[in-house]
Amino acid sequence: MLPGGTDALYRSVLSAPHRRYVRVEVWSGDGVPLESSIPAHLRGDPEGGLAILSGSVMATLNSRVARNLTVSVPGDLYPSDVTDLLAPFGNEIRAFMGVTLGDGSAQYVWQVFRGRIQTVDLDSRTGVCTVTCADRASDVADHGFVNPENSDPLNSVNAEWQRLIVDALPNATFGTSDMFAGTVAQLTWEFDRASALDEMTRSVGALWYPLANGDFVIRRLPWTVDQPLVFSFTDGQGGIVSSFMARRSREGIFNVVTVTGERLNGDTPVHATASDSTPGGPTNTTGPFGVKSRLERLQNPSTQGGAQSTAEDLLRAYIAPVEEWTLQMVPDAALELGDAGTLVLDGREVVQVVTAFTLPLDLMGDMTTSTRSVVVGGV
Repeated sequence: MLPGGTDALYRSVLSAPHRRYVRVEVWSGDGVPLESSIPAHLRGDPEGGLAILSGSVMATLNSRVARNLTVSVPGDLYPSDVTDLLAPFGNEIRAFMGVTLGDGSAQYVWQVFRGRIQTVDLDSRTGVCTVTCADRASDVADHGFVNPENSDPLNSVNAEWQRLIVDALPNATFGTSDMFAGTVAQLTWEFDRASALDEMTRSVGALWYPLANGDFVIRRLPWTVDQPLVFSFTDGQGGIVSSFMARRSREGIFNVVTVTGERLNGDTPVHATASDSTPGGPTNTTGPFGVKSRLERLQNPSTQGGAQSTAEDLLRAYIAPVEEWTLQMVPDAALELGDAGTLVLDGREVVQVVTAFTLPLDLMGDMTTSTRSVVVGGV
């Protein structure tokens, strides 16, 4: 939850009729605000910003690019020249959302997106211009290795992860991350920088992604660690949830996990398998669940013991029974990916972690939030 999001005043405002606050700004790739370039009749509120017709921020932990933004603006802003304000050649959009209090103050407003403009489309039928943006992970993914890249075996995972990001994005900033013991193995990566980051973080049971303000973090899978419960979402009187859907599935469950450590530097590959043999367990390989296997090809495991440990860690995550919820709710701009809290819905009380959401940048409309079960100790 972003700072201030758990304040009793803010939570009470959300559960009652209130006025939303939305501001969309355009910045240069060098970090210079460009509100002065927006025509006066197309500006938003007096504080600056771009007048938008509609928009949304889509965020998910299931994608390398965690956040995407779409906004519709008046057709006057279509970039007829490559140097125009919304041309997709380096300028970025920063979006802010929250609520306005009764006295007009906007103390509960947070940045909910930062990322470069990717596409701009003008529809002659409606006179509306649609702008799409991707967060700063897209900048890192775009910057592949020109030549095969060797890891620095003296670096910790945290230091090596940060090095690869800064090499691609020198002005990158970093938020509060989890810390991981040990150093990176001697590795060689080919062209895909983002895949190198994916694999390196996955080998320690973590994810890397930018926060809403663009700061990069590396954090353990949020549904596998103890963390404070920062929200309680309810329906009915005083709640902010209008409807929901609950779901259980075997799709993401695997009870046999094989890890191979195949490195590009020519070292002998390593191989290990872990299976669920828990007596009476719902995913025991000899029980009615059957066998579902998954192969993980990683470079990081360099020893048989390391591969076995990684396989066992991944197995614990993959065999966890998962319940997922999809909520339609009042937009909560303070909510962050990975937040843990309680759902009190339909007479049940369950602990869940936020894995995705779609936040409308409109003055009306619900927020869609996806959650999944907490499985402490999974990795």
